[in-house]
Amino acid sequence: MSTLVTGATGMVGRRILTQLRSRGLSATGASRTSQTRLDWTDTSNWDELLDGVKSVFVVTPVGSALGNRVAGFLEKAAGAGVGNAVVMTAMGTEYAPSDSDQRAAELRAKDLFDRWTVLRSNWLFQDFTEGTFASMARARNGRLELPVKKRTAISFVDARDVADVAVSALLDDHSGREYTLTGPQAHTFREVVKQTRGTESPVWRFKAVDEAGFYFRATDRGWGERYVDTLNERFAAAVAGRAAEVTEDVRAALRRDPIPLARFVREAVL
Repeated sequence: MSTLVTGATGMVGRRILTQLRSRGLSATGASRTSQTRLDWTDTSNWDELLDGVKSVFVVTPVGSALGNRVAGFLEKAAGAGVGNAVVMTAMGTEYAPSDSDQRAAELRAKDLFDRWTVLRSNWLFQDFTEGTFASMARARNGRLELPVKKRTAISFVDARDVADVAVSALLDDHSGREYTLTGPQAHTFREVVKQTRGTESPVWRFKAVDEAGFYFRATDRGWGERYVDTLNERFAAAVAGRAAEVTEDVRAALRRDPIPLARFVREAVL
């Protein structure tokens, strides 16, 4: 059985690919920067990519207006004989409009495949070391400036847990399941920054800013307006308390507890 992993250079996709290959399984990683290239705006090699593939992991880019393209890829995959689709979106996507990027991908997967699993991940711990928050802090001399309150709490989840659930869904029977993946406890940004300072994280300070200030800084860095708007929507949801929920879904999928912040910090030390 061959598996295609999209977003293969990302925090979750990279870990999925490593796991599959470590088990001796046939797996191909694809992204815009991988040796095997996947560009959602270029359909020319989709048939080749999907040839012989039986399972696919699809992560929908955030705030990129590519929902219809991803849905089209899923349609192509189903037509090529792919039998199992694991779609990763974000926590709260089930409440988004049906034509929003990530919700559209979820709904198409449900319509097209006999075996499908939806993973809705909260923000990742690894965002502080290699993802969005790390990128923001590097541009501000180590200061992470976000449009949230000092007491805004988020149930951050470890990318390794998300990857473990994805691998299990690709290899085992999680058909029809929708998992909201969180860590075991909600933390404020200030708490996480304090504990990760001194690890490989470039984030040394945290400052709450208003939405307009964040928008200006982000677009000034060259980030697209739609992407920044999507981030602001997620931060607004967090301020409203909708990202603090702790679920049991990691445990339900893996039969073990999710990785806590203390372990992430311990294992992220240089």
